[in-house]
This record gives sequence, C-alpha cells and structure tokens, in this order.
Amino acid sequence: MTGLFRGYSLREYNENVCRFFLFGIPLMAGMTVQSLLYNLYLTRLGFQEDFIGQLVGLAPIACGLFAFPIGYISDRVGRRPFLIATATVLGSTQLGMVTFSDPMVLLVLSFLAGTSTAFLWVNHVPFLSENARPERRGQAIAMWMGIQAMTRMGVSLAGGWLPGAMATVTDTSTHLPEPYRYALYVGAGLFLISIWPLLGIEPGVRKPRATESELGDAPFPTRVFVAFSIIASCRGASMGFSFPFFNVFLQEGLGTPTELIGVVFFIAQIVTVPATVAAPAMARRWGVVKTIVPLRVLGAITLMCLGLSTEFWWVLVFVVVGATAEAITSPTEMTFATRTIPRQYWGRMQSLRVTGFQIPSGIASLIAGFLIVRYGYWLTFVIAAGLRFTSAMTFLVAFRKTTIREPE
Repeated sequence: MTGLFRGYSLREYNENVCRFFLFGIPLMAGMTVQSLLYNLYLTRLGFQEDFIGQLVGLAPIACGLFAFPIGYISDRVGRRPFLIATATVLGSTQLGMVTFSDPMVLLVLSFLAGTSTAFLWVNHVPFLSENARPERRGQAIAMWMGIQAMTRMGVSLAGGWLPGAMATVTDTSTHLPEPYRYALYVGAGLFLISIWPLLGIEPGVRKPRATESELGDAPFPTRVFVAFSIIASCRGASMGFSFPFFNVFLQEGLGTPTELIGVVFFIAQIVTVPATVAAPAMARRWGVVKTIVPLRVLGAITLMCLGLSTEFWWVLVFVVVGATAEAITSPTEMTFATRTIPRQYWGRMQSLRVTGFQIPSGIASLIAGFLIVRYGYWLTFVIAAGLRFTSAMTFLVAFRKTTIREPE
C-alpha cells in the first residue's frame, strides 16, 4: 500500500509543477461547467442534435489542426505562454458563446475555443515530464489526472444544481435558457481565474536530470509515431461519437433531470480518483500492455451496452465501469509515450496524439449529430464501441513486445 502512494506528495515536485496543479483546478472546473451545461443550454435555445454536433465538432478539429505547429514551437520556446493562452482564450470564447445566440457566431467561437484546448493538451504532458524527476513522471501525470477527476467530481455535483439556483435568484424557470446562461458565466470566470498561478511559473524549459536514454541525439521513432497516431485516431473518433452527446442522451433520451445528470458525472469522477492513483503501480506490476488492452476492451463493451440501455440505473453502472477503465489507461499511455521516445520528440509526439485524437473526434461529432436525429443514440454508441476496441487491438499489436520498466 505504501508503494502504491509513493510519489504523491507535493514536496516531491518543484514549484513549476505545483503551480501547474493549482492552475488546473479552476481551469478544469470551468471545463466541467461547460461540458455539463452548455449542450443543455443549446437545447433550450431551440437547437437540435445536428447543430450541436456541428458546434461540438468544430472545437476538436481546430485543436487538431493547431496541435502540430504548437508542439513544434513549444519545444523551442517553452510551455508557459501556451498555458496562459489556454485560460485567456477559453474564458473569452466562453463569454461569447453564452452571450450570443447567432448560429454562425457560435460556430466561429467554438472553433476559436478549440485552438485554446490545443495549447493545453499538447503541452500538459511535456511540461510535467520536463519539470518532474524521471522517477516521478508517472506519479506527476497521475496526480494531474487525479486533480482533473477530483475537480470534475465536485463541480459536477454542484454544477447540476447551479441552473436551479440561478432560476431561483432570477425568478425564472429552468426550462428557459437564462438560468443556464448565468451558470455558464460562472464557468467563464473560472477560466480567467486560472491564469493567476501561471504567472509565477519560470519561463522557458526547466529540464531535470535526464536518464541515459534521453541523452544525445536519437533517430526519429517512425513506427512508434504511426502506432500512436492510429490509436489516438480510433480513440478520438470513439469519443466524438459518444461523450459530447451524453448529457443530452440522458435528458432527451431517458428524461433525466439536470440535477441528476450532475450526480451521474459526480459518481463517475469518484471512481476515477483511486483508479488514476493506482495506474502507475498497476503498470509496474502487470506491464503497460496487460494494463491497457483488457481495460480498453472492457471500455468498448460498456460503451455498446450504454447505447443499448433504456434504464437509468444500468446506464449508471456502465458509466462507472467505463470511467474507471479510462482513468487507469489514459495516464498509463501518456507515461508510456514519454518512455518510448527521446525527449527531443516529446512535444511533437504529444501534438501528434492530440491531432490524431481531436480531428477524428470532431468529424465523428459532426456525423453523430445527424445520425442521432435520424436513427437515435444507439447507433453512435455502438460505432464508438467498435472504434474503442480497434484502438485496444492496435496497441496490442504495436507494443506487445515492448517492455519498459518504470523507474523506481
């Protein structure tokens, strides 16, 4: 048990890492408010799933398009400017997206918001890997994922009640868009607050002691890049076909009230915290491949069952199981990526993974919106399950003979 939690004290990390964790709390809180409430706000403006799919799809497409140049530039100038830009652009675009209701304006703002998520997702793993000692990288990434999960957990529970509270304050109804708009303003403010911790981060790239495999020049790892590109593309498309519509699925498909949707998100995050903490120890004990592949197959099964379910309690069970599997596999794969390629390619590898994930995710959301309107939700969840299973098999084929021992 002691070994499981080794490396999870903040004293193990420098000020840059601690400030990054502090930055993540309000940022993830804002993201949680947006993901929980924004699509429900759009339905109250009269938009259907086809437009929601277009709006949701543009952000990851923009993220994917900008990921490569961001990764290339950040490898040279450092991660700090891009992290600050993340909070600034997200806060500004969120304010616009809840102030205006013209469809074209919303589409443009969604695209701009997507560029800011590229700033974050390209740089979070390289930043932590550069600022944490080699033997603590796995724990640093797991702590970051745990902070995300704990923040989402608390905000999901509170966020589900936020429109009701705003309706009481403004003497309106939650069937109207106004309470959701005011709740989303709170989320925009959280984005802007997250800028403050970043101001104390040292500019440039702080590099801790390197391991032997990270010293000197190394050839470009083409096979690894291709494998991660395919895996990320399948996972991204799977996400695009399912997650952006989950809250609408619960409300429109199962008649779940907003407060209970928040509870579902809350419960899903509860299980992810211990799962994320346990991920590095599981990878050390069983190996990366034996940890990731079975859990991703399990995640595929739960996605398929979720889409075919009509009972709320079964949906809740499938959500919890799927969230646990994802909480273990995501940080494990991130750490594995930094240990299979030389340091000089970290930014480019992460930008490749972001591009491979986000663009298929956006395209899938665009397609899913139209499929849902015509056929219902079941089809998109079944497609998502097939893609998740394909990503697991690709990881198995590509890395089944790769054995990398985590630093002690």
